[in-house]
Amino acid sequence: MPSPSQPPTPARSPSAPLNLRQIEVFHAIMVAGSLSEAGRMLCVSQPAISRVLATIESRMRFALFDRERGRLHPTPEAHRLFAEVRPILDGVRRFNEVAASLAEHGDGKLSIVSSPSYSEWLMPRAIQRFRHRHPSVRVHYRPLPSDALMTFVAQGHADLCIASMAPPEGSELRAREIGEGNIMCAVPRGHALAEYAELTVDDLRGSTFIGYGGDTPFGRLSARFLTSERGTLAPDIEIRSTPEAMALVREGVGVALMESFGYTPEGAGDIVLKPIRPALAHKIYLIHSRQQAMSTLAKGFVATLTHLLDRQAG
Repeated sequence: MPSPSQPPTPARSPSAPLNLRQIEVFHAIMVAGSLSEAGRMLCVSQPAISRVLATIESRMRFALFDRERGRLHPTPEAHRLFAEVRPILDGVRRFNEVAASLAEHGDGKLSIVSSPSYSEWLMPRAIQRFRHRHPSVRVHYRPLPSDALMTFVAQGHADLCIASMAPPEGSELRAREIGEGNIMCAVPRGHALAEYAELTVDDLRGSTFIGYGGDTPFGRLSARFLTSERGTLAPDIEIRSTPEAMALVREGVGVALMESFGYTPEGAGDIVLKPIRPALAHKIYLIHSRQQAMSTLAKGFVATLTHLLDRQAG
């Protein structure tokens, strides 16, 4: 304790924190052993390194190096700080590696859901093209029934959704129309209707009609076509999605309405695809959460998909 005749020792003012560039310069000097070599490591001039070192020591409020005959000798304090530098620079390196990876591949995985209608052709083709460009990206794809689709996306289980219906107004989901196709009628090859240029609802009467539940998006959409002066055509076989309908038509069970992006004419095999009259259009929606912006990876997939839709429509 100081004597009454001696003034108290003033408290040392705290040091100012260093930024990452200053820490990097300190590390380079410790590794290289001289200002000139540190400058070469960092691709800057020796005077620039010297100015940064002066700033560092001024902020630290103690010397980091003793100068003897033009050479630098680290002080005990410098050695103590150097032991803490490596984890910091490793963290910066990992940060840059992750940033570069995100710029090229996103986070390396992409979760997608869609209406079952698009699981036959559209989504497999889009995923194939996307994976060709990004072979290291893991894709998790799941077709879901319409009554589960929106809930799955809203709960954050998918990065994006491709659907044949938009979410209700006021939903926490955002929807954007990305394509439009036409409803066609799928007929078994060799069936009498296969010779028609186009089909009306009355042409379908007398054939086994494979239709969709009235509570499904496609059931509600196709209802506009299925009514004429002769009444509404009820399904002989009721299904929930177009993949089920395609399977039944391939087996020759009956005829069914299809979304044009649910298949391709060249891939129809034993199915003949016929236009309907009056024509009936259907829209394709991109859906994602309003709470979170789409990742670079998700945007890349959407670009691949919309290009495919444009080419197919053309």
